[in-house]
Amino acid sequence: MIRYFSAFPNLQEKEGVTFLENTMAILRYSKIAQSREFNNVKELQTPHKFDYFVITHIIAGEARWKIDMVDYQFERGSRYMVRIAPGQIISISDVSDDFDAYIMLMSNDFLESLMMYMGNDLSFRGALTEVVKIVENNETHNIEMMIRVMSNIINDKDNPYRRKVLEHVLMAIFYGSEHARATIIEEKKPRTSADVITFKFLQEVKANFRKERQLGFYSERLCITPRYLSRVVREVTGYSAAEWIERYVVLEARALLKSTNMTIQQISDELNFPSQTFFGKYFKRRAGMSPKEYRRIG
Repeated sequence: MIRYFSAFPNLQEKEGVTFLENTMAILRYSKIAQSREFNNVKELQTPHKFDYFVITHIIAGEARWKIDMVDYQFERGSRYMVRIAPGQIISISDVSDDFDAYIMLMSNDFLESLMMYMGNDLSFRGALTEVVKIVENNETHNIEMMIRVMSNIINDKDNPYRRKVLEHVLMAIFYGSEHARATIIEEKKPRTSADVITFKFLQEVKANFRKERQLGFYSERLCITPRYLSRVVREVTGYSAAEWIERYVVLEARALLKSTNMTIQQISDELNFPSQTFFGKYFKRRAGMSPKEYRRIG
């Protein structure tokens, strides 16, 4: 079951949370994990997705996350920044007892207003639609200090400019982490042509799977034959290119069936199937049951 958090959470008056209207919230994991009001922390161990941005700055302990079917191991002794965009599927496991992190939630409206200040920085916009991991660097302590500053700003309810001040501090955090992100990406660039093709293919699938399920579409985008694309992707990942496309489609269908009030016809349309009947057969072949049965079993 994939749980869908479809609205910005109402965290006002909750212990351990700094909250600004329905705009932004800052949490400290070690505090909320101990609170009786946050028993749903354990629910994050099952697949879930958000309709808002989540930025997590991991400062202690270790954990393993799966984000859009990719495993990330956060090791003890290192610090990480993880940006999660709306709609990405996340599950969290193997969280150590000493795990700790700052967690920032931002509504779409708040982030859009932030983008107005940042202009047309395309590389930064791209980072917001991807999962980004940043290992400890010279900016780490500055980031933590600025997170604490943001909490103080939010709590200063008499300041009529606190939202504007927040925007500028948050931009400093983003740009500070962006430099480290770019460095890590450069260091971890795919080294073989097969790695490059696979990386580009998965990026294309993530962007287009709701509308395009034909292997020919993706091979044409990459200027290679469908047969060669499938062989390369299987060699690198253990799954064929077609299997990756199907996994994305079925995961999204499961999320929509379990976590929204959309009808099966609406889901079929959302995923660009020619008919509800076609969608039902496609889903049943891959999930082992019909969409109606999958929704009913809870």
